[in-house]
Amino acid sequence: MVYQLVATKPSMEQFNKYHKQGLQCSFDPFAGDGSIPGGAQTYFKREGYMIIKNLYDPKKLYHTVPEERGQIHYWGKRVDEFNHIPEEDQVNGSLVRYMHPQYCKIHSKVRRILEDILGEELYNTYYHDRFCFAGQRLQRHCDRYDGDACEISVSIQCSTNTKNPWPFCIQTPSGEKRSCELEDGWGILYNGTVPGETDHWREPLESCYTRKRDKLKNWITRKEDDTYYHQISFHYVRVNGSKAHCANNMVHSI
Repeated sequence: MVYQLVATKPSMEQFNKYHKQGLQCSFDPFAGDGSIPGGAQTYFKREGYMIIKNLYDPKKLYHTVPEERGQIHYWGKRVDEFNHIPEEDQVNGSLVRYMHPQYCKIHSKVRRILEDILGEELYNTYYHDRFCFAGQRLQRHCDRYDGDACEISVSIQCSTNTKNPWPFCIQTPSGEKRSCELEDGWGILYNGTVPGETDHWREPLESCYTRKRDKLKNWITRKEDDTYYHQISFHYVRVNGSKAHCANNMVHSI
């Protein structure tokens, strides 16, 4: 598919309630409301997404790259209580983990921050984190899974060893296709269940070994490409919305 992708770096403004962590939100300086959260809410309603700088401490999100590939579904509170499926259909060769215990409390902590930004109450549904590797891509999709349990979603960059940002691509309600760059601990908040409006995807992940001498050295030493990108997606529904029945939808597959 041929399309024009617009790289975007929206204006950011600090949310004073979270000034200690340096949290900032996207806003439109020409919309007449430059305050946060009001200006961020206006931006979100119009664009269908917003970038949130320093949403959460990346040190608390960090996890070493596991050896497994495929899908891991956690059914208990311990890290050894899970089922493993070797195949992963959405991003072949990646690892996706549903409901990893490390992020259980963080799911709610992030929700409370998002409630302050959006000015409305949310229910937790579920979450999953994903490790992607060089050459892998996330196909364009809309989070319409699990009975609309992804009404409000946020994708946070946990860690990566890439030299260049791996853009999060998203289509706005107006049809414009944008490319958004994140850093560790930054999130992109978006409407998850609006088909055709906030579809999102990622192009193939670039290897961190781009120089010829690095590629040659890896070939000589038979070193495998260890490029990785780790992200986590938390999903929610509005308390007063039409999808509130999906609250605490602890499903482990999409």
